[in-house]
Amino acid sequence: MKNKYPTEVLREEKRYPITVIHLISFTALFKITTFSLTDNPDGQLAAPRRPSWGRNFLKKLIAIWPQLSRKISQHVFDQPDTFSLIPVKNAFIIPGGRFKEFYYWDSYWILKGLLLSDMKETAKGIIDNFIYMVSTYGFVPNGGRIYYLNRSQPPVLTLMMKDYVQYTNDFVFLAKRIDVLEKELQFWLKKRVTKVVKDGESYHLAHFDSESDTPRPESYLEDLETCSVYNTTEQQHECYTDLKSGAESGWDFTSRWIFDYEGEPDTDLTKISTRRNIPVDLNAFLYKSFRQMQYFYLILRRHDEAKYWQDKAEEWKINIEKVLYNTEDGIWYDYDLKLNKPRRHFAASNFAPLWANAIDEDLKKERGQNAARYLKKYGILEFHGIPSTLFTSGLQWDFPNAWSPYQNIVIFGLERSGDQEAQSIAKALAHKWVQSNMRAFDENKVMFEKYNSLISGQFGGGGEYHIQSGFGWTNGSIMELIDYYFRVKSRKHRPIYD
Repeated sequence: MKNKYPTEVLREEKRYPITVIHLISFTALFKITTFSLTDNPDGQLAAPRRPSWGRNFLKKLIAIWPQLSRKISQHVFDQPDTFSLIPVKNAFIIPGGRFKEFYYWDSYWILKGLLLSDMKETAKGIIDNFIYMVSTYGFVPNGGRIYYLNRSQPPVLTLMMKDYVQYTNDFVFLAKRIDVLEKELQFWLKKRVTKVVKDGESYHLAHFDSESDTPRPESYLEDLETCSVYNTTEQQHECYTDLKSGAESGWDFTSRWIFDYEGEPDTDLTKISTRRNIPVDLNAFLYKSFRQMQYFYLILRRHDEAKYWQDKAEEWKINIEKVLYNTEDGIWYDYDLKLNKPRRHFAASNFAPLWANAIDEDLKKERGQNAARYLKKYGILEFHGIPSTLFTSGLQWDFPNAWSPYQNIVIFGLERSGDQEAQSIAKALAHKWVQSNMRAFDENKVMFEKYNSLISGQFGGGGEYHIQSGFGWTNGSIMELIDYYFRVKSRKHRPIYD
């Protein structure tokens, strides 16, 4: 049966009219009105190898960027105390649907799509907005509202700078802002790192921890209800903190953060304990950022700083290996701080260290082969997308939902391992995912936030709100896959992947 576009999405659009943020002019910010996908000088997103993959699909994706572009109104700058928006000077891209402000980690994958669309100035402006927030607040908040100043999201600002510099060679921009990149990473090192004990040895790794013990302002009533099962104020405050920490993870919400009385994943959100979990993906993001900082400082000939980040990257690589890698299953797992043991369950996030290259060079092929075997063991190749987990909880970051960023993390991790079987699986997964996205777009004329891994072209569901369209990070992620696997090769092409 044809997948119908839900009317709930349309109602959500009407419920959130654009008032203090206005749509940017198409021609003022976006160099795509005359952009050719078949004959452009830089070879960006050139025609796919097969006509059936749809040259028009890419054109339509690029044409969505102006629909998602926003710039803060001058009224917000003039009267900041009367608005919840965080005023930033440059235009930005919103996710879409109910989300009318920018979001931190969404912007990482959005920026990849912008660069592949040759929208360098827009990408640069988004990075500068985040630089301003780190300079002002000490970190990048979850999103562009003042009520998000109690938490961040997975740290990707350094990785955004890496993609931008790799595409533009704008080392002057990097040199002027690298101290702010360091400031953000120091926030994570000082505020989000905890001691981990395994087999009697102590290590340091990061976890999510909002350090705020009140309900989320944007979901106030929902949080009051969730935490009302607890009898004491202290217990309720712990519950609120873990809900906010779950929101900081970007996986809001999932069985990854919920523990039953035996430490197993649960579907009851009242049992959330996000801070108890050492997440594989968060520590992979940090490792990748630390290593990139080392390279940045070497380029800028600041060798003392380069050595500091080299040491920090090596420490994180060792700790990820010793604490999170499971040799029996051949994959990385989240770690339970309370029970001092791994959480041996499938999650798309388990593959993040492979993507981040948090592995000794001589182990890459072996780890790629093990990861491929792990995917086959759980039957993931039969799905139309890699599900977030295999738990059916009704939460949006659980089965059967599949999210674009983690398709790329798994696929590119396999691809760059150098193992032939892993690379073959990566390509097959990319084909399935692109096909599902194109089918959904053909039937609904929109891109979605998440998809159903069980049915090709079916949008996802569950969670605290209806399915949303747009959709910023979906578009950027799919562009990265198409660019890598289906682009006609060009000597002038400037890739943004590692």
